[in-house]
Amino acid sequence: MMGADVKALARVGLFELAFALSVVGALTLILIALLQLFGVADVIIPFYWLIPYRYIFPLAMGLSGDLLISVFCGIVALVSSRRIHIFKWAVLILISGIVAGGVGGTLIIVGGLIAITASLLD
Repeated sequence: MMGADVKALARVGLFELAFALSVVGALTLILIALLQLFGVADVIIPFYWLIPYRYIFPLAMGLSGDLLISVFCGIVALVSSRRIHIFKWAVLILISGIVAGGVGGTLIIVGGLIAITASLLD
């Protein structure tokens, strides 16, 4: 009985970590995409222009490369992060992180992978 309680607490901790990562990633994704959309990312984000991968590696912007799709994926990840303990929602979060890409998308992907791993533990 005691082992089951420890396992349940570990799953809850993993889901909380996945929730935190997906929320922070979604907010980061939305904020950076909106700043880039309005053209003030070079001014507000320090040393943004020194990042060479945004020119060399186009997938750093995400699979779509469109800022509006990145904002949409961030909103989807933010809304669905409340249900991250359900396997289907964790997969949706993972897919939205893959489509969005970037720093926020990476956090969303890690959160989705942790949630999928925690939901498969029994």
